[in-house]
Amino acid sequence: MLSLRTRGKNAIYYIRGTVSLGEKRIDVKEFSSGTRDADAASQLMAEYETRLRRQLMFGPAVLVAQGTIADAFDSYLSKAKRPCASDILRIGKLNERIGDMPLQKPKQAWEQFRRAYLVDHRPAGQDRYRSVFQAAVNSYRELHDLPPLRIKAIPFDNERVRFLTKEERDRLIASYAPHIQPVITMLAFHGPRIQTALQMSWGVKGVDMERETIRLTHTKNAVIQSVPMHPRVKEVLMAIWERRGRPMKEHVFLNRFGQPYKDSRLSPIPGGNPLKNQHKTACRRAGIEDFTIHDWRHHWASHCVMAGIDLITIMHMGGWKSLRMVQRYASVDTDHMRQSINRLD
Repeated sequence: MLSLRTRGKNAIYYIRGTVSLGEKRIDVKEFSSGTRDADAASQLMAEYETRLRRQLMFGPAVLVAQGTIADAFDSYLSKAKRPCASDILRIGKLNERIGDMPLQKPKQAWEQFRRAYLVDHRPAGQDRYRSVFQAAVNSYRELHDLPPLRIKAIPFDNERVRFLTKEERDRLIASYAPHIQPVITMLAFHGPRIQTALQMSWGVKGVDMERETIRLTHTKNAVIQSVPMHPRVKEVLMAIWERRGRPMKEHVFLNRFGQPYKDSRLSPIPGGNPLKNQHKTACRRAGIEDFTIHDWRHHWASHCVMAGIDLITIMHMGGWKSLRMVQRYASVDTDHMRQSINRLD
């Protein structure tokens, strides 16, 4: 049974005790009712005891029935490893519109949000909202020993594969501003995401010139992979390393003002790509069309396939978490072989 007792000079009522049902029981640590009114405290205690008895009778699922979507977001954000700034922004939008809806019907809440807010968003953007919403709901369900919930993914075309010839690659790299060329060389020969490259530091946790390795921290998928340094990358980085006095820390790549690039992933409001304008200018100078700066990643993976590197190795080096994301490049090898066989007389 639960009981009341007053504490402190303000005589606030506190609740404590045990709630039992058959052989099951829940021990309630003492907590404040927040009131000095005996009737109000008794009412609160009775409601609390009823909720606990329902929990003992029906199991943890009753907690979900009593909770709201906002409770799931609170659970998700209180984890030791918080989501990235962009997802925190998305959670704010979700919470604003459906936070007060019951957790008992998460799929209905998601559909209401999608129809009301995501109509004009691209499918890939919609799916990012779906992903973070599902993660939050499952964080709450895991906390109460409930099986995970799956919300159907938003289908979108993620099959773009664009790559350059080796001649086009070298012409485009040479068309960038001198302080950007080393970054692009790394993108072309190692395929990291833009911010992964821009935030690299010298030393064993990043660019290790002594061991001639690069530690690629793929933050998006929480994958860390050390890879041998490509000779072209070693050549451009060695010049920078020597010029700066062989540092063992600090950023590798600096902007035109000699300052590290800001990490847009940490901004409360997601920023754009800091190299976007320079990339457009370089493409115009080199006469390259339909090639985004992210396409350097496609370029790298495609040339890995054409060089005979297997998809599993490409997946690990590129920081993809599943082979499915890399299989799009398999067709590149077929096209490459066709071009080769056509050269036979």
